[in-house]
Formats: sequence, C-alpha cells, structure tokens
Amino acid sequence: MRPHFCLLCIALLAASFNASAQPKPLLAIEEISRSSGRAIPVPATGLAIVDINSKLRIAPDPEAVRLKALELAGKVQLDRQLRQKISRLEHILREQERLVQYIQQAVATPEQQPDSLLMLLRATMRDIGSDTLLRIRYNAYSREYTERLRADPSLREREDRLLYILSRYNESLDSLRGELQNVHKTARVRFSLRAFRKDRSGGMRLHIENFDLFEQGQFYEVENWTLMITPEQLQQLQNLKDLASSLNQGSDKALQDFRDKVFQMLPALACLEQFPVEIRLASETIPLEVRSVLERNWNDARQQLDLLRNELTTLSPAADAYDVKARWAALRFHADSLYQNTLRSLMALPQTNAHVRNLLQCAEQTRADIARLDQFIRSFPETYLRKVYLACDELAAEVLAFDLAQIPETGILDLAYTGRREEGDELLIQALLVPENDTASRRRYTVIEERTAVMIVAGPRAVPRVGLMMANPYTLQQPDAAQFRFTPSAALLVKFGSRRSHLYNRFLDPGIGLVTASPDFSLDGIPEFGAGLAATLFRDIASAGWCWNFGLNKPFYFLGINLPLNLPSMPVGTMR
Repeated sequence: MRPHFCLLCIALLAASFNASAQPKPLLAIEEISRSSGRAIPVPATGLAIVDINSKLRIAPDPEAVRLKALELAGKVQLDRQLRQKISRLEHILREQERLVQYIQQAVATPEQQPDSLLMLLRATMRDIGSDTLLRIRYNAYSREYTERLRADPSLREREDRLLYILSRYNESLDSLRGELQNVHKTARVRFSLRAFRKDRSGGMRLHIENFDLFEQGQFYEVENWTLMITPEQLQQLQNLKDLASSLNQGSDKALQDFRDKVFQMLPALACLEQFPVEIRLASETIPLEVRSVLERNWNDARQQLDLLRNELTTLSPAADAYDVKARWAALRFHADSLYQNTLRSLMALPQTNAHVRNLLQCAEQTRADIARLDQFIRSFPETYLRKVYLACDELAAEVLAFDLAQIPETGILDLAYTGRREEGDELLIQALLVPENDTASRRRYTVIEERTAVMIVAGPRAVPRVGLMMANPYTLQQPDAAQFRFTPSAALLVKFGSRRSHLYNRFLDPGIGLVTASPDFSLDGIPEFGAGLAATLFRDIASAGWCWNFGLNKPFYFLGINLPLNLPSMPVGTMR
C-alpha cells in the first residue's frame, strides 16, 4: 500500500504543478446580457459561445501584459540600463539630500546676524568638502572653479565658489532626469486590442470602445502602453520617488527657513524707517525741491521693502515665479538711489541742523546695513534649493509615470451594433504588442493572446420551418389506405441556444412549437386542415408530433423530414 500511496502523491503533485504552470490569461472576458444585465464569464480556452446580441466586457490584466512584454523584449539590455540609472539616481539624490541637510543646519541656527550666518555658510562649505559622500565631486567642481578663476579673476566678484559648486550638483540632477525620460521611452511598448467577425463571406473588423476609434469608416488606434520592467524595478523606482519627495520637502523647509531669516533681519533697516521723520523735522533747512526728491526716493525704497516683507510671508518658498534675490536687488537699487541723492543734496547744506546730520548718518547706516544683508543674501544658495525643489518635483512625477501603464481597465464590444450577423459567425479577439516607434505605413506587431467565440441566440427565438410529414391517422379505419401518408407542413418553432455545448447548438439544435398540415385522409381529393404540436431535432431535419384533423375530427401523429431552409422574407430569431 505504501508504494502505491507514494505514487499517488507524486501524481497529485505533478497534476498540481501542471495546473499552477498554466499561464494566466491576459484577457478576462465577460458577456453582459442585454436583457438582464447579468455578467457571464467567457471561458479562456477553446471556442467560447456568446449571445449574438450581448455586450462583451474585455478586461486586460496589466501585470500579465507587462510580463509578456518582458518575455518578448530585449530584457537583459533594458535591465542593465535601468539598473545603472537607478543606482546613479539614488547616489545623486543621496548627495543632494546631504547638501540640503548642511544648508538647513546653517540657516536653522538661532543666531540672526548676517556676519555670523556668513561664517556658518563658509563652515558649511568646509563640511561639504570633507564629507565622504560629497568630497570627490566637490573637489572636482572646486578645481573647475579655480581654473575658471585663473582665466577670469573677475569671476570672484560675480560668482561665489560654493554657489558655483552647488550649481554643478544641480546639473547632474537635471541630466539624470533626462536620462530617466529616455529609459522610460525605451521601456514602453504599445498595447492594443482588435476584434474581427468571421463569416462565410470573409469578415470585418469590429470596434472595441476604449481601444480604438472608428471614424469615417477608418479605425484609429488609441495610445495605450505598458512598461517592460519588473515589479522589483518598479519598487526600486518607488523608493527613489519617496527619496525625491523627501528631498523636495527638505529643500522647501530650507527655503522657508532662509526667508524667515531674511524677514527677521529686516528690522536692521530701522534707520530707513526713521528717514521721513527726519526729513519732516528738517523741512525748514531743506529746500522744497530737494525734499521732494528725497521723499520720492524714500517712497520707492519703502515700497520695495514692504513688497519684500509681504512676499516673504505669503508666497510659496519654492514658487518658480518668485526670487528673493531679485526682490532684494530692487530694494538695494532704490536704497542706493536714496543714499546718492541724500549725499548730493545735503552735503551742500549747513551742518548745524541736527536733523540734516541725522539724515546723512541715517543714509550711511542704511547703506552699511544693506551691504551686510546683501552679502548674506547673495551668498545663500537660494537658486540651488529652488532648482532642487523643482527638479525633484519633476523627477518624482517622472518616476511615477513608470508605474502608470496606460491600459484601460475594460474594453466594450457591443455585438448588437456590429452590423449584419448570423448564428454561427465567429469572433476573433486579439491582444497585441506594438513597438513604440512603429508607424502606420509599416505595421509590426506581436499577437500575445487570441480568443475565439461563436455567436448564437442564447434566449428563446422563433424559427419557421417547412417540410414533409408522414402522418398516421391511427384512429381512422381505412383498410385499403397506406398507414403513413405524405403531406406538406409548416411549423413555427421555439428554440433555445446553449452557452455550454457546441454539440447541442450545431448538431442537436432541438425545437418545439406549433405545426400545421393539409392532409387528405378522406381520399376525396380535397385536403383537410390539421394543427398540433411538433418537436424537432438535428437542426430541424427530423421532427415528430401529434395533430388534430379538423376536417374529419380525428387525431393523427406524424414523423417528418424538414428542409433545412428558412422561409423567404421572414424574420428569424431576435437578431438585429
């Protein structure tokens, strides 16, 4: 018993293995009844049976489509390329994350003096240069800056070393985003569904909603595509998206801290606030035209200051259209104009007026405060942070696109609107993969799954038939008459199609209904009228039934052979 039991176990395991090894269907097809709305699954194998007036709901499995695309594509080359990009992207994002952390630490200090913050920024540059993750590229970018400085000494005044180095880090992030877009395009393959009706005259293509457009007698493909990458690679990309989103938040926080810091430093321009008071108090000494110029200059500078304060507290830190440095440059320009006009206008006036002296001192103090703030603002890597924010936002969207296969959940094939069709016509549904660079003039595609079905009328339908019956008037006593007498007949049958059995539909095809006949049982040459019930089999070729002869008031039964033809000009079934 034990050896037989082991053999049975092995057989069961082999059967279960074979069952599990069956490939998962790419398409799940359901038949939607037009009358009841009930969804009936269509078998995935063999020649299925569907109602001729129903809707077919076709649902592709995106994961199965992706695996089939991987099987057909140059998987090894694509895998290697994507792995390299993912590895490099993760390294660059880690670098950017570390850089943003250093900047955050510098700007988050409770110290609010520009000089102290400048020292912290310089210390940050040293920290970046000694960081094990950052120092290789930092040193390379620093050497680049030194070489540029030797070629153009004025570069020192125009561009800070740290800002130059950070801009180079920005470039690596931008370049990688472009490379990822190229990989994304390479990994794409278009997915399409097509359907055909096949009949004795050939066939025609049918419209599948969501997968093609049928306009002016022409079919136009809808752009549906899948990605030839594995779930593991998708997970890696999702991790990169999370890292980019985290870096995005860090950049946003650093920018907000910077703007808060600038806002906290603005009260250092207190002398600028006192300027109109001193002008008013010195009005007896200062000529009217001079006072008008100074007041106009002060109004311009004060307007820029108010705008800066308002924008620092209301606008998004990483708003693409806003730049703290640009607004600060406008304020500095008007403050310089105020300073120059104050010196030019007041130096010629008597210095005995204390308010005139206060105005001169206030102008000098404002200029010094502006210079100290300007050095900090110009040295802060705001542009770098804004670019990181925007680049990571776009990068996260680009990575997200890898996980969005544009395959509709379902396609609808409405058989009632596919033109003239008959029972027995076949449907062919194909799932295709089309190369991304394919053109309409050179169609290259791979059929990855085919499904076939035959159309029947599944509900009750009426079918007229004509034929001959052999009638037996079994209660009529006529010794010299034949037992079975031939007579023409016409029947109206009710039939039901089967969604399960091709034998039933193609061969048995039973029917039941009413039959009429015109026998001449009295043998007088005048036909009588008979009517009764009939049942047919073998596609209505064979029939049998019972009738009543209303001319003789006698019953009879019959066996019949019907011609397998429809009556001309009479509707058959419920097909539209």
